[in-house]
Amino acid sequence: MPAVDKLLLEEALQDSPQARSLLSVFEEDAGTLTDYTNQLLQAMQRVYGAQNFALGKGDEEVISTLHYFSKVMDELNGLHTELAKQLADTMVLPV
Repeated sequence: MPAVDKLLLEEALQDSPQARSLLSVFEEDAGTLTDYTNQLLQAMQRVYGAQNFALGKGDEEVISTLHYFSKVMDELNGLHTELAKQLADTMVLPV
């Protein structure tokens, strides 16, 4: 791994041409990193938006399926309750 140049505070205070050169390199690198970070943020926002769109698109289908499931469960609950009553009656009053 190549050695990384350091910009020392003492050299920056002396305002030498080498310090200015290093400072300009660091500014370019910081600008490049800022651009990459902003591009990554935009890409992640697009991915997040696409996920929300996919979830929002089928809400009506999910809601109708859940309503139908609720009705079936209510009917099943009623049948189960009736079966429990019949079993209780059979145990108390055998035929």
